[in-house]
Amino acid sequence: MHNSSQDSPGNAQNLRMIDYNQHSEVQALAAKELSKLIGKYAAKLAEELPSNETIQICEYGCATGGSSIAPIRAIKDAMGRRKLVLLMNDLPMNDWKNLKKTVEAEFPDINFKYIAKSMYTPITDNASTHLGYSCFAQHWLDNGAPTGLPGDALWSNQLPKTSLERQAWETASRKDWERKLLLRANEIVSGGRLIIHIHSATNSGALSEIFAATLQTAKRLMIAKGELSDEQVDAMHIPQHCKSPAEIFNRLCTHQISSLWQLEEAHYYQLSCDHVFQHNRVERQIDFLKSFMNSTLMATLNADQLARFWEHVSELAHDNDAALSSNGMSTFLSLKRL
Repeated sequence: MHNSSQDSPGNAQNLRMIDYNQHSEVQALAAKELSKLIGKYAAKLAEELPSNETIQICEYGCATGGSSIAPIRAIKDAMGRRKLVLLMNDLPMNDWKNLKKTVEAEFPDINFKYIAKSMYTPITDNASTHLGYSCFAQHWLDNGAPTGLPGDALWSNQLPKTSLERQAWETASRKDWERKLLLRANEIVSGGRLIIHIHSATNSGALSEIFAATLQTAKRLMIAKGELSDEQVDAMHIPQHCKSPAEIFNRLCTHQISSLWQLEEAHYYQLSCDHVFQHNRVERQIDFLKSFMNSTLMATLNADQLARFWEHVSELAHDNDAALSSNGMSTFLSLKRL
């Protein structure tokens, strides 16, 4: 998940450190689903390429590796004894020590290399990579929030489509999506694959996760109680825009993108995540939310305000673990480089 591996220290009394690998159940579930596509097309590549050719693979937005295990295992199983070079890419502030420990211990015979830079810049040499993949990354905006969000909205998807702020976020997300496809087209060899999971919106452009509405209510309560300044209200948001199917596929069908990429396979459905939170359900759900939200919220809220926000969330979810349901829409794509 792009930008999501940064945990949130805060006040030691009110806030607990959140280990991303230990609270990335939803990301791991999506990665497991994505691994089915990765394994399928890695096997096709293994058939198409010379047996002595070293295979270069790149994971874009690897975070701390907990969600990388299933995709890498799928690749390894499909490639057999082939020599593999696996490039792990994420932002410079990623927890690289934890990432290295996680993946190298699991796959000691793979040659891992680490690239600390934004996936919205060139990552590898032109036509050097056979297989690229990315899970839960493309909804994070590369340059952060293009505008503030008015009222109680935490995500741009919670604003009406007529909202100028929402339209600005949609434009930023569309440009990120186009840039990613163009950059990867330079890096991936002809016949190579790009396998992507995109955390998506419903076909109406709304969020299907119930937790989003619950967190929006928590922000509304803070506004009503005077716990936020006007500036904080505008700045309290998560820099994500979840694209609808139309926003995703419209870009793939443009002349420029369709001349570079063939859409081989696509799936769009709601990812059933609730079963992964079985013990201390509400507490685990909140830890999952903290693991990808706190680093952003801490830029706007002080430690006491952040603790109060999560107190509101906990109170809203008390005796109702469905209030924090994470069943979001997912789009899975296999793209072949022409």
